[in-house]
Amino acid sequence: MPKLTRKERLKQIAQRRATYTTRVFMLWKDVMRERVQQTSKIVSFKFYRGDLHYHSTYSDGVATVQETKEWVDRAGLDFFFVTDHGTVNQKRICQKYENLWWGQEPGTQYHHLGILGLDRKYTPKRDLAYDYHKVKELGAYPFIPHPAGWFPTTRYSDEQKDALNLLGDEFAIEIINGANQVFDCFDITDEMSIELWDKHLCQGKRVTGLGNTDAHLPQGIGDVWTAVFCEPLTKENVIDALWKGHCFASDAPLVNIALNGARMGDVVYLPAGASAGLHYECADSRGIAEIRIIKDGECTENISPSGDVKAENTIDIRFDGGKSYYRLECFALDQRRAYSNPIYIWEA
Repeated sequence: MPKLTRKERLKQIAQRRATYTTRVFMLWKDVMRERVQQTSKIVSFKFYRGDLHYHSTYSDGVATVQETKEWVDRAGLDFFFVTDHGTVNQKRICQKYENLWWGQEPGTQYHHLGILGLDRKYTPKRDLAYDYHKVKELGAYPFIPHPAGWFPTTRYSDEQKDALNLLGDEFAIEIINGANQVFDCFDITDEMSIELWDKHLCQGKRVTGLGNTDAHLPQGIGDVWTAVFCEPLTKENVIDALWKGHCFASDAPLVNIALNGARMGDVVYLPAGASAGLHYECADSRGIAEIRIIKDGECTENISPSGDVKAENTIDIRFDGGKSYYRLECFALDQRRAYSNPIYIWEA
């Protein structure tokens, strides 16, 4: 190999500097995509995974819709919503691509408001309860992004968090939000969101938990996602699965739970004192460190699969009456994690 001149060597270094960061992110997308693909081969259930919260150059993101689609494909996501602030003009470009859809994220009283399935721009009235329910009346799917704040320093006040009480007995929130983060999206604000989630679930509410990147740069795409159970894959079916709570939030592991033929998001009616079998199936091709069964805000089962790539079992439960719920948390050996949505048990 001929020796490079100083000018050629400097040019080579400049090119390496210019592309190195992108190449690292691409390698990360490849590794995580392949990890989930390997895991999907060892579970018995089918799912589609996607992101419901992302920003492009149509608002305060740094990537065009076209550039976004390249990273969506690299991450191996099955569907994707571009939810810009104050506009749905991005739909003109999204429509050119399969399973690349649009949404919006306006600000309202106390919180932001994620909106999926509404073709026109929604102008909020700055009244959280009104706006949330108006979006539902319009046939769209609303959710509350980052209900406790976001990384690194935004923390919502008690007044903001308590405002979720205005939404009634059924609503959806993000339990993992990846704003301003890459590689690992879970942080203290997500811990706070999960505590908030359990607080409302313990009040007998049906609250769907979602995992989204809220990415403003495309390199964050795929670092956390929401998996849905639906068939076939269409925007309408994805939104229907979200309404039903037939979904889980994850950044790697795959999880599923069932009880008496019901799946996550469903309500099962049982008489007080009844027994039932809660079936779980968890997998991660890197190995599972821990599985937690959460009942009414408390961990009732802590399972250690000792690094096995799959864990599946049925545990006996007893229903004490009233309104109860079970959900599951799964942690891989590297602490990447998944959260099922609850199965609700209500007294018959």
